Order: sequence, then C-alpha cells, then structure tokens
Amino acid sequence: MLEASSPGNAGRYDSMALNLSSAVLSTDRSPPHPLSALFLGADWKQRLRTRRSLIGGLGYLVVALLLFRAANSGTLPLPSVQAVAGAMAALVFVLYVVLRSGLNRRFRDPSLTMIQMLAPATMAGWIYTFSGPWRDAILVALVPVLLFGFMNLSPLKIRLLSGYSLASIGVAMVWLVQHHPADYDMGKELVRFMLLAVIVVSMWQVTNADAEEQSRPMRTLLSWVFTDDAKQRLRIQRYMVAAANFVICTVVLAYAVTVGEVTPAAGLALGTYMMSTVGMFYVLLRSGLNKRFEDPALTLPQIIVALTSVVWAYAILDQSRGAALILLALVLMFGMFNLSARQTRLATLFALACQGLTMVYMSYTDPARYPVRQELIHFLFACTSLPTISLLSGQLSDLRARLKARKVELSQALERIQTLATRDDLTGLFNRRHMMETLGLQKKFSDGGGRIFCLAILDIDHFKYVNDTHGHGVGDEVLRSFAATAQSVLRDADVIARWGGEEFLLMLTDCRLDQAEEGLARLREMVNRAQVSHTVPELRIAFSAGLTEQRYEETLDQTIERADQALYKAKRGGRNQTIMS
Repeated sequence: MLEASSPGNAGRYDSMALNLSSAVLSTDRSPPHPLSALFLGADWKQRLRTRRSLIGGLGYLVVALLLFRAANSGTLPLPSVQAVAGAMAALVFVLYVVLRSGLNRRFRDPSLTMIQMLAPATMAGWIYTFSGPWRDAILVALVPVLLFGFMNLSPLKIRLLSGYSLASIGVAMVWLVQHHPADYDMGKELVRFMLLAVIVVSMWQVTNADAEEQSRPMRTLLSWVFTDDAKQRLRIQRYMVAAANFVICTVVLAYAVTVGEVTPAAGLALGTYMMSTVGMFYVLLRSGLNKRFEDPALTLPQIIVALTSVVWAYAILDQSRGAALILLALVLMFGMFNLSARQTRLATLFALACQGLTMVYMSYTDPARYPVRQELIHFLFACTSLPTISLLSGQLSDLRARLKARKVELSQALERIQTLATRDDLTGLFNRRHMMETLGLQKKFSDGGGRIFCLAILDIDHFKYVNDTHGHGVGDEVLRSFAATAQSVLRDADVIARWGGEEFLLMLTDCRLDQAEEGLARLREMVNRAQVSHTVPELRIAFSAGLTEQRYEETLDQTIERADQALYKAKRGGRNQTIMS
C-alpha cells in the first residue's frame, strides 16, 4: 500500500521549507558592471559598504563647500576651514582604501559604521568652535549623522554615539565660553545644548520602544489612563514619547525666557500652544475619536503641529534660534516610522516652506536681528539635512513595505508547507504521519481521563477493478468523493485520514463499539447511494471496514493491527460489511 508519509518524505518537506524560505528572502546579486567592479569591488557586500561610505563622502563635500563659501565671504577663518576640509578628505580616502582592500573584514563590524559615525560627530564639535554665528547650522548637520547611526547600529551603540556627539558639542561650547567670554554667553549656549539633548533623549526613547512594547511595562498603569484596548494603548504609549518631548521643549523655552533669549509674552504664547495640543491629542486618543480617521495614530497632524511649533520657536528665539532647526529633523525622524515616503516628502516640503517664509519675513521686518546672509546659511543647511532625512525615511518606508510583503509571502509559504506535511494532496484528508501524531495525543488523553475511542480501517471494495476498467482519473474521483462523503457524515470530533492507496483510517472519539458501528452503517448507506464520478455517473462503490476499540493495556500499533485483521476478515467474508474485533 502507498503511504502518504515516510521518513524520506519528512526530509523532503524540510528541504522544501528551506527552498521556499530562501526564495522569499533572496536578493538581486547580479554581476556588477566592470567599471563598478573596478572602483567598488566584485563582492556585492563590499560594493554595498563602499557605496554607503562614498555617499557619506558626498555629505562631507557639501559641508566643505558651504564652509568655504562662508570663509570666502570673510565670515569664517580660512585656515580652520582648510584644516577641517583636509581632515574630511583624508577620512574619506582612508575609509575607501580600507573598504576597497578588504581590511574592514578583520573587524567585528565590516561596515565600520561606528567609526564612520564617530568621525563626523568629532568634526561637528571641531567646526562648532570656529563657525561663529553659523554654529547652529552645524547642529542641524549633525542630526542626519545620528539618524544614519540610528538605522544601522544597535541600541547600545546608538546611545554611545548620541552621548558622544552631545559631549563633543558640549566641550566645544565650554571652550568657546572660556576662551571668548565676551562673544559667547553660557546661558544661551546652554539653550542650544538643551535643544540638542532633546534629540539625544528622543533617540534613546525610540530605541527602547520595541522592548517596551514586548515587555509591556506600561501594563501596570491604570486602565483609565491607557485604555484596555491593546492597539489604543500602544498608540497612547507612542504618543507619550512625543508628549514628553513637548514638555522638555517647554522647559527649555522657559529657561530661554530667563536668560533673555525669548520675551515672556512670546514664550507664554508658544508654551500654551504646545501644551494645549498635547492635551488635545491625548483626549482624541483616549476617547477613541481617532479611530474615525484613516490613520488612527494621527501621525501627520502631530507632525504638522510639531513643525509649526518649531518654526514658531525659531521666530521668537534670539541668537540661539538656529539651534531650533535641529528640532525640525527630530520631528521628521519621528514621522518616518509611521508615514509613507510620499507623506514624509510632503512634510519635508511643508517644513522647508514654513521655515523659508518665516526667515524671509523676519529678515524683512527686523534685518538687524535677522541678517539675510545668516538666515540664508541656516536655510541652506536645512535644505541639506531635511531632504536627507526624507530620503532615509523613504528608504525605511520601502523597507517596511518589502518586509511586510515578505512576511506575508513567508507565512503563506509556511502554511503551504504545513499543509503538505499534514494533508493528502488528492483527498485533502490528513495523511498517515499526521494521523499517527493525532492518535498519540488522543491515547494520552484517553489513558489519563479514562475516555475510550474506536479505530476503523476502511477499504474501498474492488478499487483495482475501477482503475483497470475506467482509468486512474476515475479512481481519483472515487477517492475524492469518498473522502468528501465521509467528512459530511462523521462528527466534528471524529478524524479520518488517508492511510494509503484506497485505505482510510477513522478515529471515533468518546463512543463504544456499538455506537461506532452505527456510525459506519450510516456512512456505508451514504457511500452506496452517492455519485462518485462525473465521468461515469452510474458508477457506485462500497467499502469494507475493520472496527476495534482501543484498549488501555495495548499500544496504538497493536490496536491498528487488530483493526487491520478485522478488515481482512470483512473482505474475505464478502466485502461491503464491518467486522468488529
């Protein structure tokens, strides 16, 4: 008899699972162009690493060009700019040589991500010491560096990188205040440091988000704060991160008022606006009104409110207003995890438009406090940093979509594999291997609770004659029809499997032999009357059965053997009958 499963089949299923998984997760690794292979290498991983490093080199180039532009106008000292530009060029060259030669493979992280992140963070502190009125733009340029690290480093390394960046800028601020006390006020530098600290703290919060979601530390809070709805609770928890940043920014704003960076009236107006929006969004989320919107998380409205708050802050801040630009990057960074690539681009354009119009208006109404040249430099740095964040956001959005699609494909593949491993292809019934697993569980349950069950082996009578006379196609129709009829007659608790060839194994739970025999009689009556083939409508079939009750003291193999012997007697005794054993 043909078995539906065997040890060899189990290996085949495992191999199939591996092949399907590989197909789902495969990527394009086609041979590179000869010119690309010359400069980037032939190994696709090394090409990717080198390409990413050179993209970072383009960022250095843009910063260097802006610095030289400021130096030519007499704003920045040319020797300092030349020294920084030389250090940038040397760094890009060294990284390229290390990656192209393959020396990077000796390190635990062949991409050298941490090194590539620490270098610009160090240079940002260096440039900050001589960039004068444009030092705020350096803080803006630092944000994409932190964001790139966020996407490629572990949570611990993200914290180390952001902490180092904060320390680098802090040391530069202290150096400026000590060496040029007449030009640099400690209180106003502290405002800038606090705004940068908001970025760092936010990154730490985001890196902890997944762990918090998995461990659910917020579950200890009162249900009236976060609701009992799991999805709503998660939305509120994520919103709390944004709300915490609003509160921090309000505290920084209050400090800015005390040091004279913001007038009390302007500070009160902006603080009231920010805290009122915090309360409004919480009410919408807590009440469930957010569910009426296409995006229940209200991500885009929160982004718009946050962007307008940052632009407002820029308009009312005095000398440290440029530091507020880093908050634009922070807002877009939060949006990149929930917004689509298109929405992120629109938010970026909105931010640049609002910021540009505000700069033009302030330069027109108060040119002494807002010089055109200084505002232009700030805007150029914003135009460099924000589109970079938008690009990274688009890549993250595409990656999310691809991972979601691959997850669906993998789930479907695994479902197909599970079906192949447990089901008979022809009839859709359980196969022999799965039936043995089911019988094992049933026996444990029966032995523990004293619940009886019966087994029956069914064999279609004269099936060979059907195949020989009408062909195997009609034989397949007969098997499928029998399986469908059996499933329609049997109880939900009963299990039938294709045992092999034209044989079927039936498990009848919680019933005695006489009850099981009655069930088989009903099945026989339905099978005898059923049309089993559309090809040969007049064809009718019958089956023989060996029925037995599982005994506590015997194994499953012994019970199946008794049922098989009873089936043999039924077929010898004239077929189309049930013999009990």
